[in-house]
Amino acid sequence: MTSSHYMIGEIHEGPTVFRETLEVLSAIGVLSGEISSRYRCLITCSSGSSHHAGLCLSYAASRLAGIEAYSAQASEYSEHIHNFLRRDHLLVAISQSGESVDTVRAARLASSKGVDVLALTSVPDSTLGSLARYVVEVRCGVERAVPATKSFIAQLAAAYSLALGLASARLGAGGVGSIREDLARIPSLLEQTIDRSDGLMQIQAKRLAGVRHAFILGYGPSYIAALEASLKLKETCGIHAEAYSIGEFRHGPISLLDGDVACIFITPPEPGDYFEVFEKVVAEASSSGSQTVMLSHEGGGLDSDLALPRIAHVFATAVEVVPFQLLAYYTAVEKGLDPDRPRRLRKVVQ
Repeated sequence: MTSSHYMIGEIHEGPTVFRETLEVLSAIGVLSGEISSRYRCLITCSSGSSHHAGLCLSYAASRLAGIEAYSAQASEYSEHIHNFLRRDHLLVAISQSGESVDTVRAARLASSKGVDVLALTSVPDSTLGSLARYVVEVRCGVERAVPATKSFIAQLAAAYSLALGLASARLGAGGVGSIREDLARIPSLLEQTIDRSDGLMQIQAKRLAGVRHAFILGYGPSYIAALEASLKLKETCGIHAEAYSIGEFRHGPISLLDGDVACIFITPPEPGDYFEVFEKVVAEASSSGSQTVMLSHEGGGLDSDLALPRIAHVFATAVEVVPFQLLAYYTAVEKGLDPDRPRRLRKVVQ
């Protein structure tokens, strides 16, 4: 392991920035109450890792608060979302820098239509912040490595806080007591996850460095983790990685499994009826000769290479992405690549 890269240090800062973002948003209940009473629907709009944070927000808001919520990629906003956006919708624009060109453009278009914008950003006085009616601050500090690690974790803290605030506004404080406790536990669970997964990911990196293709499969919040994991492997260590919901994988892509493909499974805390689907696809991958890795949560019921701390199903993405941040870092180092500066990438896309 080398300590000369920013990325590994920023991965280890994840628990701290999650905790600090929770603290700065401790009074989000007032804002959540206004949003709950004013708007019928949330539309998250963002790019890259921020899009995955938006998916977590829309998932958590709909599951916890029962609010209608969708997620859109900022680059596609004008082609789809803008056409039906109304004044009882709230556009939640997510950008670490507040300067991502597609996200800023979407916010401008929404504002020109009289639609309110909430900016979820680390830079409240950014261009995006200036366009927004509401600003939710993400407290992640400066992130020097191009791949988003601690900034993504901080965005999840903000997304979950907002979703929980909406749930409290709609259901009352008594309706969210246990889930609020689960949210407060996440920083310590992130620390546990780093400790548990670091050694294994160093070992897996030596294996993964030899493959060109990988599938990462999940379900529910674990599918969102798979999307973020595939992005990290693509941008950081040059591996063609694709994410699929475990059920959708059986509709075609499963035919590509062979000895040249790695297949990584993320089983969520509550797989429900898809538990058997995981079992079937794991068996298919093993029989095909694919290099397989299994991640599950404690008590998940499947044999796994890494048992993640048990967490509320709706928050599972937070702990599930951490091993992949480490895996992407160690694989890049194993391949002699600079994880801080992947080729052709910039921190802010303008």
